[in-house]
Amino acid sequence: MFTPTATPLNQSAIHVPMPKSQVIECPRCWVAMDVKEEEIFGPNIEIDICPKCNGIWLDSGELKKVLKDREVTDYLTKYVGTKARSPLICPRCRNLMDIEVAEDIETDVCLKCRGVWLDAGEMDDLKTIRDDGLDLDQQAKMDEKLEEALARQRSSRLTKFFKKMRD
Repeated sequence: MFTPTATPLNQSAIHVPMPKSQVIECPRCWVAMDVKEEEIFGPNIEIDICPKCNGIWLDSGELKKVLKDREVTDYLTKYVGTKARSPLICPRCRNLMDIEVAEDIETDVCLKCRGVWLDAGEMDDLKTIRDDGLDLDQQAKMDEKLEEALARQRSSRLTKFFKKMRD
């Protein structure tokens, strides 16, 4: 059983994650997604595919396994900042998502669980980038890394303040 947990300051106060075994809905079409087993080296993974728009949902870590590329995956999911620029809601944990851009491909990444939403065709585009080499925008990633560090620092200061108030 899952229990509510606190989320970052810019998101809703609580969220209830959905178990991996539960069918999720497409964040674009709101229809139940089909589960497809993807054969990879090692244990196979299950990816969720929308039967209507052909979008793909990948839980945290699954993009790296499908792409077999750490550089592209880390670039998209390691530092996503704290601002939600995507209109989508995460189908797994119901939190806000951000848009991450690799060259001209916009992917939606959950700010909480780091799951990834790919619109139809974006998986093939990411594989092409993987094969051709990724042109990194280091400044954008440094800005997001700083944004995350400042959010952690603010959260830490608030925690210390409230602990002092309680004592």
